[in-house]
Amino acid sequence: MKLDLTGITEPFASMLAEMNNVQVRKEISIVQIPSPKGIAPEAIAISAEIVHETASDHGVSRLVFCRDPGMPEGWHSELRVIGYAKSPIELEMAKDDYSAALPWEWLKDTLQANRAGFAHAAGTTTTVISTGHGELISQPQHAELEIRASWAPLSFDLAAHLQGWLELLALISGLPPKETDVTRIS
Repeated sequence: MKLDLTGITEPFASMLAEMNNVQVRKEISIVQIPSPKGIAPEAIAISAEIVHETASDHGVSRLVFCRDPGMPEGWHSELRVIGYAKSPIELEMAKDDYSAALPWEWLKDTLQANRAGFAHAAGTTTTVISTGHGELISQPQHAELEIRASWAPLSFDLAAHLQGWLELLALISGLPPKETDVTRIS
């Protein structure tokens, strides 16, 4: 992915530049998308999704890197990262009350593992179980796991935050660990 930094000031562009070198798993497709309007004077948005050859239902996410030198109330910094991700999960997992807490813990773990220092994190996690009715009565029950989060980066290495987020997306989507010395037990 090559970021289009048109309209981005030099200080923010230099913080974002290393994102062009992030190693992306072959199962994840990332693209730059238009950033939300009015969220910050400067923002870059990225869409990432799990690419399954045989399934149409898969993990998706959006991540927005924001800069506002005015340091808006609640940001505690001129930088803020805002993310949203969701993925289908097994119905039994959705019925486990602890499952909703997992994405938050995974986010903290993946950011720390990538040395993406952060503070003032905030967010929600949600488990949704859907049941079809009426014309959709034949649709089987299905479930999704979702996280909405934001945090203030503690350094200008924003690539580490992107890498951590991509690893979170892989985790909530059930991809095997990326380490080659780990075997998945089916």
